[in-house]
Amino acid sequence: MAMTRVDAGRGWGWIVEGWQLFVKAPGIWIVIMLIYLGISVVLSLIPFVGSLASMLVSPVLAGGMLYGAATQVRGESLEITHLFRGFQDQERMGPLVLLGAISLGGYVLMALVVVLFMGGGLMMGAAMDSTGAIVPPEAMGGLFAGAGLLAGLILLVVLALITMALFYGVPLVMLGGQNAWPAAQDSVAACWTNMLPLLVFGLIYLVLVVVAIIPFGLGLLILGPVTVGAVYASYREVFGVGVNSAR
Repeated sequence: MAMTRVDAGRGWGWIVEGWQLFVKAPGIWIVIMLIYLGISVVLSLIPFVGSLASMLVSPVLAGGMLYGAATQVRGESLEITHLFRGFQDQERMGPLVLLGAISLGGYVLMALVVVLFMGGGLMMGAAMDSTGAIVPPEAMGGLFAGAGLLAGLILLVVLALITMALFYGVPLVMLGGQNAWPAAQDSVAACWTNMLPLLVFGLIYLVLVVVAIIPFGLGLLILGPVTVGAVYASYREVFGVGVNSAR
């Protein structure tokens, strides 16, 4: 799908547009966020299965919120039921769940990297003990530090790819009608192309998260909807989406 490169300053502009969407219907957005968080909490209480279900369901709920943002931009009223739009649209539900499965696969890969790092260290230590080899502590420390740095770098890259795949992947599936894997690929490519504005967006966003957490985390009820609106604004601009082109 065609995409454009935008100026770095647009990172802040997307947040402003997200805020403008929020203030059009703050009460409904807060209720939507409360329901979303409630679902997340309930799923987190279910051992093992709940975490897996949360990863699979999150893109579907996020797609519903993005649908709500698109509805507002078209001049229509936001509704609480928009949160569940991804479940109502059977054509979009499958690809959205598949996006969640892709992210789940990424987290499994990260877990494997950690297990291999820890297991490899234990096996190496056991092998040295069995051979009676004497290795200076400084050399061992340097070896483990290097291996740990490599493992950390791999984890960071995988986490970045997961984030990049979902950032535009969810709106591309929910609003653009794409299938999961092409949407994930286009999303990663678009994020790479617009690394500077997304970096600005990310830095400002980190500050906003800190501010939102200060009042007992209540600010997240505002920051969440603003984030949805900002992601939608970014998606529209980067992919040149018209107001009336959303599903």
